[in-house]
Amino acid sequence: MEKLEIGLCWGTVYKAGLIEMIEAAARHHFPTLSFPPALYSYALEAGHDAASLRKRLRDAGTRVRVADAISGGLPGAAKGPVTFAGMTMPRPDEKACFAMAEALEVPIVNLAHYGADPVPREQLVEAIAGICRRAAQRGLTIAMEFVPHTGIPDLEGAQEIAEATGEPNCTILLDTWHLARTGGTAAHVADLPPGSIGALQLCDRIEPPADAPYVPFTGRDLPGEGELPLREIVNAARANSPAITAEIEVFSDELAAMSIDAAAERTARAVNKWRAENGI
Repeated sequence: MEKLEIGLCWGTVYKAGLIEMIEAAARHHFPTLSFPPALYSYALEAGHDAASLRKRLRDAGTRVRVADAISGGLPGAAKGPVTFAGMTMPRPDEKACFAMAEALEVPIVNLAHYGADPVPREQLVEAIAGICRRAAQRGLTIAMEFVPHTGIPDLEGAQEIAEATGEPNCTILLDTWHLARTGGTAAHVADLPPGSIGALQLCDRIEPPADAPYVPFTGRDLPGEGELPLREIVNAARANSPAITAEIEVFSDELAAMSIDAAAERTARAVNKWRAENGI
């Protein structure tokens, strides 16, 4: 099996604009990126266009792998923006994600029921199936991210929805953070039907005290600096879908306190060390 490509997800350097993220990827050799349509829109507003951004990506030796993520317009979804760490971003919808994917040659669009109210499973399946059909017309793959306390709560639920849609381009985004939070294991990943996994978000985790409140967008660790059996999880994911890449998504106070370049450099060092120690 070829060496796993490990790229950079926007959450690891969430203060970066798109140009800064591309430049950080170039300096620290991240071959793939994942970010929301808002970063693309802000770059357009700053005077860039799709062609110039594609050239910047090529010159940097990186490419956008995943548009992150359709969360607006889904059944039960909140209509307001996503707010975290003092930042407010529009809640991406299908139109915004597809437009960015087509403009920047992005093959995969993440879909997350994040921040949504519970809805009947049938209603969610119908909506996602429609999105998948429209994505297929554009040559895109949908990768559903399971998040606890949403309509796609865990790995099992994501697989059930994917199968229920009946759409071949409906896959799962496997986030190692949410896998651990829901009690999932490498064995659960290995049991998935072949080709189920469309994308992989990678971080490590130290199990918090049982009485600790959950705070979104905090507490993640860089690979090799937590307690998760990441090698086993990643190997199971790659056995399921050999062509997947991984993007590092680590929301942490440590990285947030650094400059964008320092955070990217810190991430690259940790990834390279973990990769060398685990033969990934």
